[in-house]
Amino acid sequence: MKLMIAEEQKFQGKALSLSHTKTAITTIKEKFTEQQLQMFEQSCFGHLLGIEDLKWTSPIVHGLLLRKADPKTVSQLNGIKFIVGKKVIQFTAQQFCIVTGLRFGNLPFIPIPTNENCSLKRKYFANDNAVNLLELEKAFLECDDVDDVFKLGFVYFAVFVLLGSEKHVHIDMRYLKLAEDIEDFGKYPWGAVSYAKTNASLLRALCADYQRVKVPTKTAKTKKSGKNIILCIINFCSSNLRGRPYYRPKHYTVHY
Repeated sequence: MKLMIAEEQKFQGKALSLSHTKTAITTIKEKFTEQQLQMFEQSCFGHLLGIEDLKWTSPIVHGLLLRKADPKTVSQLNGIKFIVGKKVIQFTAQQFCIVTGLRFGNLPFIPIPTNENCSLKRKYFANDNAVNLLELEKAFLECDDVDDVFKLGFVYFAVFVLLGSEKHVHIDMRYLKLAEDIEDFGKYPWGAVSYAKTNASLLRALCADYQRVKVPTKTAKTKKSGKNIILCIINFCSSNLRGRPYYRPKHYTVHY
C-alpha cells in the first residue's frame, strides 16, 4: 500500500468550498413558518440544521486528500482509505451513518414523476423534463402554498445540503415524487445516497486533476463533485493528521 501522491511530490494547495449549506439552511428558516420549522426539526434532516455553523478548514481538507492511498495498490470497495502517519484509516458507510445520523438501506423504487402522477411536477415544473438547482430554488422561494412549501423545502434541503452541486446541475426529478409523502421521504436512505456521492468525489479528488495541478507554470482550478458531508470525514480523520503540506502552491475547488 502506498500514497497516491508520493511524499516528495506533495504540494501546498487550497481547497475552495462551493457549499450552499449556510445559505440553504438560512433560506429554509426564513421561508418556513414556525410550525413548519418545528416539524422539520423532528424530521430525518432536523439534526443537520446546526451544521450551518461548521467551519470549512481548507488546509485539513487538502492535507487529508494528499494522504489518500493509491487505489491501484488497495481496494476502495468498502470505502476510501487514507494513510495517516503509520495508520490506515478507512471511512466506511457504517461510520458515515454514525457521524451523519442519516438512514441507510437499499434504495426503493421511485416512479419517474409526470404531470399526471405528481402534483409538484404539474404545479411548478409542468413544461420541464429536467430541473436544475437554481430552478428548484426559485420555485421554493416563490411558492405560496403552505403544504407545497413544506414538501419543496425537503427536496431543497436534500439537493442543496446533502447532495450539494453547482446550481446549473440537474436534480433527480424522482425526489419531487418522493416528497409528496413526507413520511416516505423521511424513510428514504439518504445516508446511502449521500455517502455514495461523497465517496465517489473523494476517489476522484486529486487523481485526474493531479497532472494539471503539479505543472509549475500554471495555477490550476479544479472542481470536485461532492458535498458538505465531507466535513464528517475531516472530523473523523483530522486528529490523526501528521506533517505539513509541501511547497508547490496551487489551488482547486471542492464543492462539498
